[in-house]
Amino acid sequence: MARVEVSIKSIDGNKMAEDVTSDSSVNFNVTANIVESERNPDRLTLKFTIELNSDPDVAKMAISGTAVIIGDDKEIDSMLTPKPGETVPPVFMRIYQKVYAILYLISGSLKVPYPSPGLLKDVRLASAREMSQAVTQPSGLGP
Repeated sequence: MARVEVSIKSIDGNKMAEDVTSDSSVNFNVTANIVESERNPDRLTLKFTIELNSDPDVAKMAISGTAVIIGDDKEIDSMLTPKPGETVPPVFMRIYQKVYAILYLISGSLKVPYPSPGLLKDVRLASAREMSQAVTQPSGLGP
């Protein structure tokens, strides 16, 4: 099985309203980005960013860094391909599992609601291949 090593490069947390507490009811919207930055025969380096914005707008958090998948080509490809019935590649779930503790600590320090450990179950991320295809294919501009 492939191994995933995560390194954090940037952490940001903002409390947007003073009347919010950790018990306040909010929903978090997640924006996630993962981009291939380097590929070798036995490893793939990815840059990632996870942004959480609450609704209502009381808290914002962002964390970014790199993840290195170490394994053979087949193992690396399996980490980039969502399993049947899922929308998130396994590598991103591994990244989220490793950074969740940091997001939890930021929330506690800011005294804002805590994000759910399972937030990324409904997020659709483009693989590096899909992203490179989107760049090379022109998109139509419509009204």
